[in-house]
Amino acid sequence: MSVRLLCLLLIVCSSSALAEERLRLHGSNTIGERLAPELARAWLRAEGFADILAVQRGAEEIELHGRQDERLRIVEIKAHGSSTGFAGLAFGMADVAMASRPTGEGDAPAATLGRLADPRQEVVLALDGLAIIVHPDSALRTLHKAQVKAIFSGTATDWSQFGAPAGRIALHARDGNSGTWESFRALVLGDADLSPTAARYESTRQLAQAVAADPNAIGFVGLVGTEGVRALAIADGGAAIAPQREDVAVEDYPLSRRLYFYLPPQPDPLARAFVDFALGEAGQALVEQIGFVSQNIRAYASTPRSDAPTDYRQMVGGAQRLSLNFRFDQGSARLDSKAQRDLDRLVRFMGEPAQKGRPLLLMGFSDSDETLPYLALSLSNDRVDFVADRLAALGLHPARARGMGGTAPVAANDSALGRQRNRRVEAWLGAPGDRVAGSR
Repeated sequence: MSVRLLCLLLIVCSSSALAEERLRLHGSNTIGERLAPELARAWLRAEGFADILAVQRGAEEIELHGRQDERLRIVEIKAHGSSTGFAGLAFGMADVAMASRPTGEGDAPAATLGRLADPRQEVVLALDGLAIIVHPDSALRTLHKAQVKAIFSGTATDWSQFGAPAGRIALHARDGNSGTWESFRALVLGDADLSPTAARYESTRQLAQAVAADPNAIGFVGLVGTEGVRALAIADGGAAIAPQREDVAVEDYPLSRRLYFYLPPQPDPLARAFVDFALGEAGQALVEQIGFVSQNIRAYASTPRSDAPTDYRQMVGGAQRLSLNFRFDQGSARLDSKAQRDLDRLVRFMGEPAQKGRPLLLMGFSDSDETLPYLALSLSNDRVDFVADRLAALGLHPARARGMGGTAPVAANDSALGRQRNRRVEAWLGAPGDRVAGSR
């Protein structure tokens, strides 16, 4: 054997001795810009990898390299928009799709991946809100969702139409691949088109910087994109609500949204391990640190709405709201993918010493468009009973309250996401020893 061939074999053997593992995360810029890299870095450390190196591969593309003995693990993150994540998953180019909107009919390639809405494939990573942002010196404080639609569709073009100093409105929007854009289109524009005068951005940061530099500008970003700008309170058939963390957590803020990971029917073990880490205590702590809303349950003071039924206000008066809502598929008592995981989260929360002796109240609601009015009460009661029965099977016995039918909607029924928010069971926490009025 020649010396040259021997040297070549030694090089090949040396290279192959370093076993390479690769996890590919493709999709949403909202997730991929900051949250996914931080989750990947923390996951690698938790798995015992050291010497973690970030390698920039291009615009919105980064790799995290970690070494452990003779192993090299690479986390590839390509953040070019939610639709690219679904396509990457469908064509075998990604192991996890990052999305800032749920999968929909427009994601035709993803149809080959089974039922993506199945809880085994659809994972809610965090909660976020679409913030409508203006220049920090703007006199504007609130807008109705219909006014936001008029502005971004080009129907309204001057700030004087909204009581602000005159000036031509400058529009700034995310690009067409962005899940932020898809959420905005579904939640705000509906059947209207975005004005062709809008400047488009792939990066949340660039959009916010553009708005911060122009007193006549308006744009939309996720919660983590509001630095240096003013986020407006938004009304949708009720009082205007600012994008506060509690209202986003229960999805009462009109422009709340969910951030997702999607997996194929038979995920790579690395993909499953990473997703499990992201949903765990350390991962959810990073969600909060980056600026999104985690799914860790919190109790907070909440005043019942004045337009809610008297029975409802009496039952929850003095109680604390819990930072989750159980939501359902249309016309049924079947929980959506997030709500099924929230059952376990609620059981763990109620098992903590601080909650000992405190009664759990469940208040059920229906979407007023999903059934006949006289059946709405029955459907909302079915939802309360279903959640209570599932919790009882897990060892938690709530003090059940009755359903409220289609009353007290938290969103207008003019979009699929709005109707989904109205199909809910709220969770409230009474004081120790409280007797729950109206229990069934």
